[in-house]
Amino acid sequence: MGIFRRRSQPQRRTDPSPDIALRAIGYVRNDVIRPRPSGWAKVESRIELRSEHAGKLAGIDRYSHVIVTFYMDLAADAPEKPETLTLASGNTYGMLATRSQLRPNHLGVSAVRLLRVEGATVTVRGLDAIDATPVLDIKPYLPEYDSHPSATIPEA
Repeated sequence: MGIFRRRSQPQRRTDPSPDIALRAIGYVRNDVIRPRPSGWAKVESRIELRSEHAGKLAGIDRYSHVIVTFYMDLAADAPEKPETLTLASGNTYGMLATRSQLRPNHLGVSAVRLLRVEGATVTVRGLDAIDATPVLDIKPYLPEYDSHPSATIPEA
């Protein structure tokens, strides 16, 4: 019999520690040096991965789009940490109901067009992250999981 035994009944996990340590796998390189609320659609960015992650890109060039998760490190130092945000429409939403960078953990997630992969560098278009932003993960965009054509949003 093997070392691992299957439990007869699954057991509920206890809550893990609220503190989580992450390490950047690479950094964004582009000409945008200040956060901005819009104007990202045509921005081309290079994601320069740390050398130990280069081999993990094998096959990603076969996808048209990828999802990039990044840490908005400048937002972490923002003096204001609002609970709500009033948008240009005049409607007020809780911070988690917006795309603001002033999130509790300052994580950004963007689905972007993959332009090319060269060695440990991934070039994308539309990534809403400024130059030198730490990248935490890249994964392929899969329409069957990531696209929801019937999704709705509030009216302005």
